[in-house]
Amino acid sequence: MTASRLEMDPPLSTPTRQTSGRGSNHIPPGDTTKEAPPTSSKVPSDEILEESINQMTTVLSNIIEHYARKNQRLASLEEDLAHAKLEEEKLKATIEALEKEKSEMNARVALMERKDLYDLLDQDGRLSDSQPSKNNWRF
Repeated sequence: MTASRLEMDPPLSTPTRQTSGRGSNHIPPGDTTKEAPPTSSKVPSDEILEESINQMTTVLSNIIEHYARKNQRLASLEEDLAHAKLEEEKLKATIEALEKEKSEMNARVALMERKDLYDLLDQDGRLSDSQPSKNNWRF
């Protein structure tokens, strides 16, 4: 590229020459410099700016609504988690109570089994052939 950026892009406006006794916008006859017409592509109009602002506002509103829904969902999930933890604690307490009851029942069964075995023994400590009765003692 041999041309510089300034040579490629014309200036937005060229300064006008001021002569004595004339207005500042007067260009003397024979002057080859011209005032550049205003370009709408370089300076956006109010409508374009307003439309851009409206679009950005819409995008921001959508983002805010999106995160508001996410926050509501998060709050709902946190509430569900709190309820689940309470339910878990209740279930743990129920399991502990059932395990304690099971242990007590197992101890009773073991005691009854020992008592039944004791009842099967005769007076000498040997297993008897028949079911024991209180009147069935050998002398």
